[in-house]
Amino acid sequence: MKVQKLLRFVICFLLLLPAVLSAEKEPKVLLITSDATVVKYSAIREEFKKAFSRPVLEVNLNEKQWGINAVEEFLYDEKPDLIYCIGSKAYLTANKFIADKPVVFSSVINWQRLPITKKTYGVSNELPSGMQITLFRYIFPKVIRIGIVYSEQYNSQWFDKTKEEARKMGVEIIGQTITKNTQFPLSVKALLPKIDALWLISDPVIISDKKNLTDVFRECNQRKVPVFTYHDIFAEYGATLIVSVDDGTIGRQSAGLSNDVLSGVKMEEKIQYPAGSHIILNLKKVKEFDLPYNEQALGIVNQIIR
Repeated sequence: MKVQKLLRFVICFLLLLPAVLSAEKEPKVLLITSDATVVKYSAIREEFKKAFSRPVLEVNLNEKQWGINAVEEFLYDEKPDLIYCIGSKAYLTANKFIADKPVVFSSVINWQRLPITKKTYGVSNELPSGMQITLFRYIFPKVIRIGIVYSEQYNSQWFDKTKEEARKMGVEIIGQTITKNTQFPLSVKALLPKIDALWLISDPVIISDKKNLTDVFRECNQRKVPVFTYHDIFAEYGATLIVSVDDGTIGRQSAGLSNDVLSGVKMEEKIQYPAGSHIILNLKKVKEFDLPYNEQALGIVNQIIR
């Protein structure tokens, strides 16, 4: 009788063993945010946590307790199986201390400038430049010369690639580099006589001063040069066309990518473009500038300012 009880116990233990082992092997995931007070980062972080199928540990680098030594010690102690990084600072921190683990990133401006390993995955901060240029031309067929002011530190690779893609589409990109934000208004002023539109891109050197942005939009408005840009906030400045990505979508997309990495899914593209876009057209500004536009293109616009 005792032998039968022991046998039943052994059988039950063996049946439960796979579940016990799988529980022990539950991957440890760490979410590092460069600055959780940034609204964009916060929205992405919350959507990631909602969509991700596993619990996560969190480090917010803007909080005082997370000095560089504290972060390094935490990473070595916890030994996460995957790290999701929101922002450049978060990614550089993870890459410095645990580059041997899979790292997924988002909200990194021009990710090509960062150190990338075989275990790096991510969602690009920018929509495909070729897609945006195609969109510009579809809505505004007469726009063939587009000006871009950029810093080499953040966007030199992106600019070179974009210029070449534009050339193949019959569009001329005219660039102006700057090293500090005070150069931005003067650089734009020099470009305006040469271009049909200004493309305001995501670049920390350019967008770090609100007054400079106001001055640039005022100058473009006076010369009736449309501004194409990347974020809804520029609608209040008077941007003519805005092609933006949705922060929540980036969070959910990053969660799906992280799950795929942990599940061992093979993927051709380790760095993905953002899924979907939102298009705002300021038709009031178009008519004010007397810009020729394709009326049929209005069907692809998500929001029209009249």
